[in-house]
Amino acid sequence: MSTRFWRIIKLTALLEVLLLLTPLLPAGHLVRAQSDSDGYTRVVAPILRERCIACHNHTTRKGGLNLESYDSLVAGGRRGTPILPGKSGESLLLKFIDGTMQPRMPLGDALSDNEIATIRSWIDAGARGPASEMAKASATPAPEPARRELPPLMPSRPSASPIGSLAVSSDGSMIAVGRYREVELLDARTGRVRQTLKGAGEQVRALGFSPDGRLLLAGGGSPGQFGEVRLWETAGGTELRSWRAHRDNITAAAFSPDGKMIATASYDKLIRLWDAGSGAEIRVLRDHTDAVFTLAWSADGRFLASGGADRTVKIWDPSTGKRISTLGDALDAVNAIAFDRSGRLLAGVGADRIIHLWQIGESGEGRRLRSLIAHEDAIVAVTFAPGAKSLATAAADRSLKIWDVATLTETHNCEPQPDWAQSLAFTPDGRLLLAGRFDGSLGYYDPATGRARSANGQTR
Repeated sequence: MSTRFWRIIKLTALLEVLLLLTPLLPAGHLVRAQSDSDGYTRVVAPILRERCIACHNHTTRKGGLNLESYDSLVAGGRRGTPILPGKSGESLLLKFIDGTMQPRMPLGDALSDNEIATIRSWIDAGARGPASEMAKASATPAPEPARRELPPLMPSRPSASPIGSLAVSSDGSMIAVGRYREVELLDARTGRVRQTLKGAGEQVRALGFSPDGRLLLAGGGSPGQFGEVRLWETAGGTELRSWRAHRDNITAAAFSPDGKMIATASYDKLIRLWDAGSGAEIRVLRDHTDAVFTLAWSADGRFLASGGADRTVKIWDPSTGKRISTLGDALDAVNAIAFDRSGRLLAGVGADRIIHLWQIGESGEGRRLRSLIAHEDAIVAVTFAPGAKSLATAAADRSLKIWDVATLTETHNCEPQPDWAQSLAFTPDGRLLLAGRFDGSLGYYDPATGRARSANGQTR
């Protein structure tokens, strides 16, 4: 028989084998997916989840856009709906990711050509979402799991718990020391404990006196479970109120300079403003894309600064909740910030081991003045002396240093610390620098010499 005949026989047999195998192959290998979930759930959602959700989630919502589900994507943001089914060229989502509109998204980390092509094809095919049951499930938040209170873990023998926060009253008469589940109020003249305020949840990570010294604010909570605020009267130690303020541990809390507001920050990426008199929430500040570690009010109360794990310092208008500016000079997480008494000089420190100094203008815009690699490990605390001519920093290398603000030159390197000095505070007269350490000890230093002192100011 001819060669042509045998070729026809072989091709026929091959087609028969393919037809027999067809039911065994996934439909997606042969034809375009007809199920909507094959397009969105299988290929589009993973791209959005991996590349976009850090800035566009239910908490942050940059541009008012949440990309965590198909329904929230279709709902759109402040610019309207981001997708027009069948019209990728007219869809805002595609225009921003391919650079047709600026700024190109994601910022500084553009999608690959294949990822862009995938989203373009999905939109042109109709931009269908998950099946109705799946859409209903994605639109309905899963109920929160029951929060279980963890049993208290107590040491087997007496020991000083770590100092997580410090505060000094404006008249210099009281020192507040935040420890595990309690706050100690010390007589600043003698260093002796006047009273112990019990009931705080876990480690007390933030403390602040009201401007008149009558109230003491404490922030803490249980990691991954809740953030808690407690408010006491300092005269008798009476607890006035407490409330669950965040969905994760509170990392910073402070009274506004006029004492009318309280600002709190948390690992949950949020900053919340509260009425100091009633405890009612005033507003929520959303723009950080990771945990917020630190807060600072300007002296006139016009600005609130925040810093966190997203490597940024942000300046806010607390009267409106609007972000004024973002300072992105830090190379790693920002652990602590502080304003000087003028409210126009801001210091920031963190995991990059650098002291950053910014000049804050009348409108709240920041300009970097100078920076310096100051320690051999992450810097964990910073505070200005009352006269703003010097500032102090403490780091994970167990060093404590005092600096000249004008030149950022080191004036004193205090004795090596027995453990991390997690909290620093100057007395209002500037005569003493306090260092609260992880081993539970409280150190006193003379800023003029860098030498250790006792609570009453005597050289040790």
